[in-house]
Amino acid sequence: MDQYVQKVNQAVSYIKKQFGSTDFKPEAALVLGSGLDKIADLIEPIATIPYKDIPNFPITTVAGHEGLLIIGYLEGVPIIGLKGRKHYYEVANENNGMEQVIFPVHVVASLGCKLYIATNAAGGLNPRFSIGDLMIIRSHLDIFMQNPLLGPHHDFGNNFFFQPQNELYDRKISELFRSDNQDIHEGVYACLTGRTYESAADSTALRVLGVDAVGMSTVPEIIIAANRGMKTLGISTITNVIAADGTNATNHEEVVAILNSRETKAKLLFAYQAFFQKLNQSLKAKPKPKRR
Repeated sequence: MDQYVQKVNQAVSYIKKQFGSTDFKPEAALVLGSGLDKIADLIEPIATIPYKDIPNFPITTVAGHEGLLIIGYLEGVPIIGLKGRKHYYEVANENNGMEQVIFPVHVVASLGCKLYIATNAAGGLNPRFSIGDLMIIRSHLDIFMQNPLLGPHHDFGNNFFFQPQNELYDRKISELFRSDNQDIHEGVYACLTGRTYESAADSTALRVLGVDAVGMSTVPEIIIAANRGMKTLGISTITNVIAADGTNATNHEEVVAILNSRETKAKLLFAYQAFFQKLNQSLKAKPKPKRR
């Protein structure tokens, strides 16, 4: 077994011990991006673990990414909540930096999660978008970031060697999130490395390529989640609207301020609470396998 797989397994073993004597089996992982940590308030926790206490787990260094793993239930759905993520721009100059970015994805997959939900804050390129809008990611543009499957293949026993990308974002799960809320958009997300926001030329080019929203995360995680056999859902919160001429005059403080505004928080909490209620209903409605 290679060292990376061993490190993931060490983290998994530590987290499982925090389940206690319960029969907790996580159904989904929910990764909360910049300023989206308030969604974690919806979780009824069994245990909360700082990332720094988990063996080999990457530590977050960006404001708005608290660095806590929450074991619990959201509207009855057993989940692993991740308050904060490691971005590629934090570790790009380190050996195997991308492996830190995707480490938590491997951990939640090995914990048994069947659904990976990635949230992010994004700049809106689509002129129909407004600040505070939600966008379900239909597809992504993956040409600006290092592919997380480059390099040695880490064999977890249930992952692809070559990764198809035709059905990365699960249509049924996306429809479940959007149902009864037609104000939620759907579109293409592009992941740039950061730490710079987009230049006017960047934004103009991305629009030509059919991109609706742009950010600095999510794509590597989604690729690995699908590689490990999880269904995936990606949700962008539009925190700034990029001007028609491509000008993007935002900064990190403004992005976090938008996410902390009363109106945006209320919209986010309502959308995620409603989604997990419907997800719980759909899970209960699944036929149980017959015993032989």
